[in-house]
Amino acid sequence: MKVKRILAPVDFSDVSNQSLEAAVSLAEQLHAKIVVLHAVEPVYFAGTMFGPEINVPNLVEEQRSAAASAMKDIVARLERKGIGSTGLVETGSPYNVILRTAEERKCDLVVMGTHGRSGVSHLLLGSVAEKVVRAATCPVLTVRGRDRSKAGSVKSKRPSKR
Repeated sequence: MKVKRILAPVDFSDVSNQSLEAAVSLAEQLHAKIVVLHAVEPVYFAGTMFGPEINVPNLVEEQRSAAASAMKDIVARLERKGIGSTGLVETGSPYNVILRTAEERKCDLVVMGTHGRSGVSHLLLGSVAEKVVRAATCPVLTVRGRDRSKAGSVKSKRPSKR
C-alpha cells in the first residue's frame, strides 16, 4: 500500500493533537502529504421565552473563524517541518465530513484520535472514530490518547517472584 495523502481530522483537543503528531510522524516516514480537517458541527437551538437570544449564524461563524485561525497555525508548523499540507474547515456532522473529505481528497489513510467512550453514551451515540472506521473506504488508524503527565515515562513491569 502506497500512502501519499493522510487525512488528519482534529478537534483541537489533546487527543486529536496526539493523533496529529502520529500523522506527522507517518507523513515524515512515508513522504506523504497531510490534509488536516476540522468539522464545525451545525448548531441547533431551541430557544425559550425565558432564555437569552442567541444569534446562531454568528455563533457558527465565530467557531469557523477560530478554527480557521488554529488551522493556519497548524499548517504553518507543518510547512516549517517540510511536510506538504492543506488545512480545511468544513461545516457538518464530523463523521460525514471526514468520510466525504477522505473520498474527495483521495486520501490513502485516515489518522484520528479516539476516546474510550463506554456505557449508555456509546450505545446511543457511538463515537465519530467508530463510525469512520466502519464506513471509510480507506484504512483508518485510530490513536488512543495518552495521559500527558505520563508521556515520555515508560514503566516496565518486572516479573513477580514466586
